[in-house]
Amino acid sequence: MNPFYPKQVGRIILILGILFFFAFWFSRCHPDSSWQRAGLINFFIGFVLLSAFVIARLLQSFRLPLISGYIFAGILAGPYVTGFLSVEMVQGLKLVDDLALSFIALTAGGALKISFIRRRTKAIGLNILLLSIIVFVVVFVFVRMTGGYFTLIRQLMGPELMVLAILLAVVSVARSPSSAIAVISECRATGPFTDMVLGVTVAIDVLIIIQFTLALTVSKMMLSGTGIGQYQLIMALCGEIAVSVIIGIALGKATAEYIRWAGHDLPLFLLFMAFGVTKTSVWIGTFMSAAFDIHLNLEPLLICMSAGFTVQNFSPSGSTFMASLEKVALPIYVMFFSLAGASLNLEALLICWPFAVSLALVRMVGIFWGTWFAGMINNDPRVHNRNAWMAFMTQAGVAIGLAQLAQRQFPEIGGYLSTVVLAVIAINQIIGPITLKLALNRVGEAADS
Repeated sequence: MNPFYPKQVGRIILILGILFFFAFWFSRCHPDSSWQRAGLINFFIGFVLLSAFVIARLLQSFRLPLISGYIFAGILAGPYVTGFLSVEMVQGLKLVDDLALSFIALTAGGALKISFIRRRTKAIGLNILLLSIIVFVVVFVFVRMTGGYFTLIRQLMGPELMVLAILLAVVSVARSPSSAIAVISECRATGPFTDMVLGVTVAIDVLIIIQFTLALTVSKMMLSGTGIGQYQLIMALCGEIAVSVIIGIALGKATAEYIRWAGHDLPLFLLFMAFGVTKTSVWIGTFMSAAFDIHLNLEPLLICMSAGFTVQNFSPSGSTFMASLEKVALPIYVMFFSLAGASLNLEALLICWPFAVSLALVRMVGIFWGTWFAGMINNDPRVHNRNAWMAFMTQAGVAIGLAQLAQRQFPEIGGYLSTVVLAVIAINQIIGPITLKLALNRVGEAADS
């Protein structure tokens, strides 16, 4: 890590000033034709990405993680602060999100090595179990017991408040593998603590889908008074997960063979593959529904994780595979996290900030006790035990997707749920990368610690 250099920071601030001058000048333009508007949009996006990179380097001088700079730049440029990027622009760039998430899922799968999973099986298993149980219980009890004290959800009574508590508790268990992988890669962190954090984060984000489906089933039973036929939802989900894993393994085998045949690293090929997985998954779901009336929703992230895991652990191409991903990681991370910052709903945070802040603090307490008990049972070093909770604060895409799914399933409480989840994610996604980097430095596994 570079130390704080006043001259270097002054140079970066000057560059930012020049960028903002040109941005202000271009924002005053009023294009007349569609191609001019398209060019202006491209400039806005390019400006945000360049600014995100420069701001990240500035914050790095203060020992903050790079992705915090990317997110902060996105927040400044987003529709809720300066309005430099409109809501329509951010929503129109969902394709970039899909590509970046699939790419990050490939990296997550490739980072999971069977060798360290075997070494840390007990630690990973204990943390998954205790985090899932304790965070769920703590958040559920908090929402159930204090819901009447917050204006946003005060009007919810009986079963509706119970369902909201269940769904918020499950969503609180979700993590953000993309943020964890970005910070770990930036710090070049290695060691048993890093292995545990990565294994727990990735595994929980897979398991949370199953947990949320079970919560939906229970919630439907509570609101409708009957659970007939709900088991079919669970069976369908298990089938979709199994098919996604099988496809991912087959894709991983094919990728390893192609890398072996090509004989060199292939970053552009891997980018194309990540993009193809996302588009093909959507096409297969649409085709199966239209042609055979079969609802098959393949999970691109699970496919890519399985593919990366297969290449890393069941072929000699693992090192070449990871080196290829690393060559294009920087622009992917800049795009993904700057757009993630732009899409953070600050209006939702303003609407329900007392409840959102309270919920974020309660979730933090649950994470602390979960990691503490897991460390005590596993006899982890004291420094690991004291800092493990800081490694699991981040939240992002999966939590948002679960909230949107619940909103469609339960319109009567979906608005409350979505608003609260977006607000809590805004808090956790800002502070989470900072606490993770701090934890990696404190345990001595970051390269610059």
